[in-house]
Order: sequence, then C-alpha cells, then structure tokens
Amino acid sequence: MKLVCSGKRKPIILCVEDEPDLLCDTAEELSEAGFTPLLAGNGDEALDQLRTIRPDLILCDISMPGMDGFGLLRAVQEMMPDYAGIPFVFLTALSDPREVVEGKRLGADDYLVKPIDYDLLLATIQARLRQVTRIHTAQRASMMHIDPNMLVARFGLTQTEARVAVALTENKQPAQIAADFSVSRTTVTFHLKNIFGKTSTTRQAELVALLLRSAVADAP
Repeated sequence: MKLVCSGKRKPIILCVEDEPDLLCDTAEELSEAGFTPLLAGNGDEALDQLRTIRPDLILCDISMPGMDGFGLLRAVQEMMPDYAGIPFVFLTALSDPREVVEGKRLGADDYLVKPIDYDLLLATIQARLRQVTRIHTAQRASMMHIDPNMLVARFGLTQTEARVAVALTENKQPAQIAADFSVSRTTVTFHLKNIFGKTSTTRQAELVALLLRSAVADAP
C-alpha cells in the first residue's frame, strides 16, 4: 500500500516497540509507504525523541520494560497541548478487553493486534492522519467558540456533557477537563460515555471532528 503525499514533507510516525526485529520490519513498511519512521525501543526512549521532534502519529506497543505504552500515553497528554492531539495507536499481543478499556479511557485512538497486518496498519495510520487534517480544517473554518446550547439542541446532551464536549474541541484531555471542572476522572469518563452514545461516535478524534463540523454548519 503506497501513500501518496502532497508536497515534500512526509508524515513522521513515532514507532515504539521493544522487539528489535518487529521494530525494524515496521520501520521498513512505513518507509516504503511514504512515511518517515522515528524509532524508540521503549517509552523512555520515545520521550527523549518527543523532546525534539513532534511526530504526526504515535504507534506504540503496550507491554514494554520500563515505561509501558499506557505510561507513555499519559506522559504525552501531559506535554504541551499540541502534543496531546497526536493520534495514538496501540499495538498489543493480546486482545484483552481490559487493555482496550484502559486505553480508551486514557484517550487512545486505535488498537491493532499482533502479529501485525501491515495493510491494516497503514490503512489505520492514513485514516487517522486524514481525520486530523479534517479537524484542523474545521478549526480554521470555524474560528469560533462552540456554543454548548447548540450541542444540547442538536445531540440531546446535558449542559454538563456539552461543556465537556466543548473542552474536547479545545484540545483538552480528560485529566485536564477533570481538573478544570473540579471533578474526578471517573466522572469525566462517565460523561464521555454518554456523549459518545448520543453522538454515535466511538473515539475522541471522531467526536471532535463531528462537533466542529456541526459548529461550521450552524455558523451564520
């Protein structure tokens, strides 16, 4: 599967994996598809890379020595707001529902199960990057603060759910929203579950794209 890039810049994919052979194979597939792979053997190495380079997407194993994938996701979300919006895709050897739930609770965008199907991997990466592009386009087009009352009327959200949804469009992560609203992460997670259900979305990036499109559609 070959990626067709517009312009000269190739999207940078940070690949975090503690199995050297798998890391090399993945890097080769990414390079052949038109991406620029950035490699790290664990979460700590990945953080070192992130201090100097902002990738377009992070592809990360869950179980690694030292800082695992969950720890890296938390660390990325605590970095500058611009980093919190980087799509984060987990690789896991086992499709354990508890891992999936934990990852989604923390804000992971996708899961892929090992052994890696590289066609699916590349398709997932391209879909996530297109989604980011749509979000940025909608943000530039709207240039406005989303009215929570519009979300209440359009999607049947409660006022609190609408405030949480607006915070997501401002690139705030669940932990930051919990702190801003003086509530627990569990409470924010509960609201997010309701918002996903009412908007027929399943992931944060998909939800934000929908909300921004709605704001543009309702603009005078």
